[in-house]
Amino acid sequence: ELLTFEEIARLVEVFTRLGVEKVRLTGGEPLVRRDLPDLVAQLAAIPGVRDLTLTTNGVLLAGHAKILAAAGLRRVTVSLDADDDETFMRMNDVGVPVARVLAGIDAAEAAGLGPIKVNMVVKRGWNEHAVLPMARRFRGTGHVLRFVEYMDVGSSNGWRLDEVVTAAEILAMVGADFPLEPIPP
Repeated sequence: ELLTFEEIARLVEVFTRLGVEKVRLTGGEPLVRRDLPDLVAQLAAIPGVRDLTLTTNGVLLAGHAKILAAAGLRRVTVSLDADDDETFMRMNDVGVPVARVLAGIDAAEAAGLGPIKVNMVVKRGWNEHAVLPMARRFRGTGHVLRFVEYMDVGSSNGWRLDEVVTAAEILAMVGADFPLEPIPP
């Protein structure tokens, strides 16, 4: 069963009293949840919530960004595993073009939902060729591109060790084209 908005808000109130300051709306695709701006407004009004953010596949983001920002959302993270249609659609089975997700990112930026984080799960044999194009696309935009190692999440994704592209490999790919400097943790 899904928690009601009131139940979610009550839990967040309890968590903030225990020191939680960051709340992320995620799980499946939060933008399909009816009346999501109402939940965002309830959570944004809770004293102690300093960082209210949402993780999305970005497909519906262009139509929601402005109203979510007005309701109190502060940031978004968008999952985007490639910037070419063929690879993107193969990776996610959504059947929509990359341009729709990129339009969502643009709308989120225009609405002030930043810094925008873009998560790219890298899977050997599927999209490792897209690492450099993604780095080029987001370099200098102010968006934070994060490469995520393909990982075992139970029986839902058919994970195999030979499909993992390690963080070291990703760093080597990007580092071959762009100077990389470590940042403080």
